[in-house]
Amino acid sequence: MQRFDVHAHAVAPGTDVASFPAAQALMKREGFAGSIPGAGWSVDGALRFMDEQGIALQLLSMPGALDAEQARTWNEQTAGIVAAHPDRFGLLAALPMADPDRAIEEIRYATDQLHADGFVLATNYDGVYFGDARFEAAFAELDRHRLPVFVHPVLPPAFDRLGLGRPGPLIEYPMDTARTIVDAIFAGVLLRHRNLRLVLAHAGGVLPALQDRIALAGPEPWVANPLGLTSQQLTEQLRGLYLDTAIGGGPAGIVPAVQMVGIDHLVFGTDYPPAGTDIITATSKNLRNTLDRAGQQQLEAAFARLFPAAATRAG
Repeated sequence: MQRFDVHAHAVAPGTDVASFPAAQALMKREGFAGSIPGAGWSVDGALRFMDEQGIALQLLSMPGALDAEQARTWNEQTAGIVAAHPDRFGLLAALPMADPDRAIEEIRYATDQLHADGFVLATNYDGVYFGDARFEAAFAELDRHRLPVFVHPVLPPAFDRLGLGRPGPLIEYPMDTARTIVDAIFAGVLLRHRNLRLVLAHAGGVLPALQDRIALAGPEPWVANPLGLTSQQLTEQLRGLYLDTAIGGGPAGIVPAVQMVGIDHLVFGTDYPPAGTDIITATSKNLRNTLDRAGQQQLEAAFARLFPAAATRAG
């Protein structure tokens, strides 16, 4: 098993996002049938899971587009959990990107006061994707701080029509990951901010499967390409991304991921607790069968390069 887990979620008790009404609204909004996967997170439960799976440290994040107050509350409470267990947890601070000024304020607060290991962004905020100019100042601030940014999918606009009655994590989450990254690439976000290291959840969703299509068709005259990006420039931006292995440990997920970014840009992720222990166990088994021992060691090495302070705390 891998020692470092980049993809784990915590819902601190007492926060708005942990309330029963919020849970009910989430079920209705995201199309879950009967229950919410991974509900009932706790520190003790997470530690038990990690011990059973041989995981030394998890980076905690909140998979949602939080507003400024929610983000500050979650960041502070989760920073307290990390302070109590610094060798077992790390903080990926949430940012209220829908309010760019508050997002910049939160980047500075999380870095200077909470000593975050990195940040987490949702794939869209009220239907606005990464290529939108209103995010430019926040991306510039993230670039300046040079901490990794974990990208987790959320529902796209018009999900009530796109979801076909099935929950977002089944199909639309992987789609929305590709949607926002393609938008960022064509907008030049990654070209302007060279220190921005994005770590995409779920092996990049459907993005690796689309890599050739994007690189070959992107420069065609019928594709809006205001910067005139070439196939090589598109490929280079895709190659610079990092991908986690959550719910993507088998050949169908890992082989195209390695083809797009290389084995040195993969990191291990479980998606605990939403993925559930059965899926996590199956994904880990698939990963061991897909990557040789050297490849599996590369996952830990990549994590240590991206998050050196967290890796050091874990010993």
